[in-house]
Amino acid sequence: MPDGDHPEDDDAEPDGERASGGAEDARQAADAGGDGQRTADAGDDVSRRWLIRALVGLGIGIPVLVEARTLYHMLAGYLAGGGGGRETTAQSTTSEPTTGVGDELLPGTEPRDTLAEAELRVADDGWVFHATVAVENAGDAPYTLELGAVTTNAGTRVDGGADSGRVPPGESRSFDAEWVLPTGETPDALAVAGVVHADGGDDRTERTVALGNVPTRG
Repeated sequence: MPDGDHPEDDDAEPDGERASGGAEDARQAADAGGDGQRTADAGDDVSRRWLIRALVGLGIGIPVLVEARTLYHMLAGYLAGGGGGRETTAQSTTSEPTTGVGDELLPGTEPRDTLAEAELRVADDGWVFHATVAVENAGDAPYTLELGAVTTNAGTRVDGGADSGRVPPGESRSFDAEWVLPTGETPDALAVAGVVHADGGDDRTERTVALGNVPTRG
């Protein structure tokens, strides 16, 4: 081989280029890895920020929601009640039907106790409530109807009354009763009791009868 040729030098130059290229590739790979890591870190930062914002939003939003609901119920109660003040609960009550002439005084008993007449007699010396009751004993035992005290529209209790005596089974009887009321007051209720005289003892039924409008005469 001629002295001017240096094949070793020709082979050395490509090896250097390959070494340089390998280093460049390593740097690029490292840069790429760093970019990927930075991207991942940036993504984690964004997720943490959104999580923190969500937690803060919940911490603020829940109390606000509770307060808004409370305010809503307060306003609803105010409007439903027609204004301020303490809330009240209305309780419906069923008033007892009134009894007038021709009605039974004790509809729950077997004997019939009918208010045959009722009137308020107005006089200078007082107002007198007069009642006539007809008893028809359809039961199997003797029966007695008792009329007790009268309560006026002013709440005055007037004692007195009368009773039918023992009415045998299958028989009928009528009797009268009168109560002198304070002037200007009208009968509002009448205490009534029915007694069945059975073999095993008396069976007593009591009731306060609400009276309807009693006719006035005078």
